Amino acid sequence: MKLRFTYMLLLLFAVVCCYVSCKKTANKPVNKNTIDYAALSKQIVVTLQQSISGKYGGTNINDGIKAPSHISASHTGPALFSVNALCGFTIDTTYNTTATAGDTAKTFFGNFKFVYTCSTGNPDGYAVHDSLINTETGPLFSNSFTTAQDYHVQALDQTYKLVSMNGYLFSLVKSDLPTSYVYIGYKLQGLTVDLSSGTADITSGTALLNITIQQKDPGQPDFEVTMQQGTLVYLGNHMAKLTLGLSNGSSQSYLVNLLTGQVTPV
Repeated sequence: MKLRFTYMLLLLFAVVCCYVSCKKTANKPVNKNTIDYAALSKQIVVTLQQSISGKYGGTNINDGIKAPSHISASHTGPALFSVNALCGFTIDTTYNTTATAGDTAKTFFGNFKFVYTCSTGNPDGYAVHDSLINTETGPLFSNSFTTAQDYHVQALDQTYKLVSMNGYLFSLVKSDLPTSYVYIGYKLQGLTVDLSSGTADITSGTALLNITIQQKDPGQPDFEVTMQQGTLVYLGNHMAKLTLGLSNGSSQSYLVNLLTGQVTPV
């Protein structure tokens, strides 16, 4: 049931973005010059990194092949001694947590499904299917991050310090300074993640991107909407290359440092 909910949420994202884009573009031409593509490139890379690291709630890939520590579940029912009891073990639940950091209040809630997978008789991977909402509220701002994830992590060696990622990740970021919505759909293709340092380092692989931006300056009645596609290629050494297709048929590429967030046009 919760898996169906996740897919419905992903479909809703796409339908809403497409509908608003068609409607607003018909009412008012889009001003392409209002987009800071360097800042957008950084946001795309950072959002993916934070999503898989549990910054918005859910699974933290840095924890290795195990479920999030804040999700509690107990195993019930019979188990076969010839099969590892964790193979196929599923956590399927909802959760709602709050936290305060300084003057910022954070809330995490959503639907969560985590399944251990086995290819050798022992757990060596997991599948994640979830839809999560993270809100941050302070005296002068209010932001929200909605993430839906449907991906599989598989160990590539016996240490479990090198893993692969394949699947989909969708992010909707709302900010009110100024009012903007950034929707990013990622198709993860053969990402290799090195966990040996304790912090996820995506060393290779590709993410195909679908991006919708809705933004409205203060005092303006309508949103300006831009839709575009892109490709994110991980190069190793904590670097990634992001190429965005522009409306005039050209493209713009940026190198992004995964450690510092520095963005360099290429």
